[in-house]
Amino acid sequence: MKQLAFGVVVLGLVAVVVLAPARTPVSSADEGEGSCVVCHEKLNPGLVSQWRASMHAQAEKVVGCETCHGSDHQSEADVEKAKDATPKTCKKCHFKQVKQFKAGKHALAEASAKAIPMFGNQPESVQKMACLGCHSIGKVWEDGSVGSCDSCHTRHLFSSAEARTPEACETCHMGEDHSQYEMWSSSKHGVIHHNEPESGRAPVCQDCHMAEGDHGVMTGWGFLGLRLPNTTEEWTNDTMTIVKAIGPWGHDEEGMNARVGAIKALKLARLDDETFQQYREKMLNACAKCHTRGYAKEHLDTADEIIRETTHLMAEAVRVVDGLYTDGILPLTEDGPKHTDLLMFYDSPTEIEQELYRMFMFHRQKAFQGAIHVNPDYMHWYGWAPMKSSMQRIQALAKAMREKAGK
Repeated sequence: MKQLAFGVVVLGLVAVVVLAPARTPVSSADEGEGSCVVCHEKLNPGLVSQWRASMHAQAEKVVGCETCHGSDHQSEADVEKAKDATPKTCKKCHFKQVKQFKAGKHALAEASAKAIPMFGNQPESVQKMACLGCHSIGKVWEDGSVGSCDSCHTRHLFSSAEARTPEACETCHMGEDHSQYEMWSSSKHGVIHHNEPESGRAPVCQDCHMAEGDHGVMTGWGFLGLRLPNTTEEWTNDTMTIVKAIGPWGHDEEGMNARVGAIKALKLARLDDETFQQYREKMLNACAKCHTRGYAKEHLDTADEIIRETTHLMAEAVRVVDGLYTDGILPLTEDGPKHTDLLMFYDSPTEIEQELYRMFMFHRQKAFQGAIHVNPDYMHWYGWAPMKSSMQRIQALAKAMREKAGK
C-alpha cells in the first residue's frame, strides 16, 4: 500500500511538472503562478509597483517585462539571460523620439567623455561613477544603438511627466563646470516657476531646449562656447588659440585638422555659421512665446558679447602659459605635453596649468552660461570676476617662473 501511495505521489509530481505552465512574463491578464511578478514582488517590490503605475502597464497593448527584457530568463538560475533594454528596444514604439535623440548632443555624451585626455588616467571606479554617471546618457550598446532613455525617464515608471520637470535635468546639469540648473533655478524664470509650479508662466529647461518635445537637444554655442567664423578677426584668432589648447594633438597642420575634426564630430563647438544660425533661430522662437523677438535677440546678442570677452581673456591666459612651453620654462618630456592642454583638467602637471583649467572649465563656463540663462550673479561673481582673478594669478606665476629660470 505504501509503495502504491508513493507511486501515486510520484506520478502526481510528474503531472504537475509536465502540466505546469512555463514561467511567463508579466502581462495585464496573467500575474499568476510562474509569472515575473511572483518573484519580483518579493525581490524588487518597488520595481513592480512602479511598473504597475506606468503607462506601459496601463496601455491597451500592455508593455510587459518580456517586451524589454526578453523571455529567456525563466528562473533565478539564469538571471544573466535577462536582456538589457536599449534604445533599439524603445524604438519599436518610440521611433521618432529615438531618431531625434540620436541627432542631438546627448547621443555624443559618452564619446565626448572618453575623448577627454584625462579620462583614461582615472581609476575605473571613478570613470564609472563620476564621468559615465552622467555621460552614459550617450551609451553605445552592443546592438549599435545609442543612448540611455532611463537617464531622464527613470525605471520602471518611465514617466514622461517626470522627464518634463527641470529636476530631471538637475542630476547632471549642475556643479562646477555646467551649473545650468542652479543658474536657471535662481534666475527670474526659476523663481517664478518655484512660486507657481503649475501656472506655466515661466519656462523650464525642456521649454527652451526640447521645444515641442524634440529629443534632439542642441544649442547654438555648443558646450564650450566656441564658434567659427566670428564677427571680428580678433575673436577668430582668440577662438583658434583656445582650439589649439584643446586635446592631446600637436600644433602642426595634421594635428590641428585632427583637433578641429574631433571638436566638430563631437559637436563641442559650432564650426560653421549655418549650424549656429539654425539653433539660434530655434532659441529665438522659444523665447518669442513669452517675449518679443526684439527683446529676446537683444539679450542673446549681449550674451554673445560676454562670450567674446571671455574668449579673449581666456586666449590671453592660454598664450601666457603656452609661452612658458615655447621658451622651455615648463618641462618638455618625451611623454609629457608639448603645449597647453586644457582638457587634462586636474591631471594638469603644474600649478599654473591647474589655474588655467579652472579658469576655462569652471569660471568661463559660468560666465557665458550664466549670461545665456539670464542670471547676472552667476555671469559676474561666479564667472567673469573669478576669470579676472585667475588671470592675475597666472600672470604672477608666469613672472615668478621666468625670473627663476632667468628668462
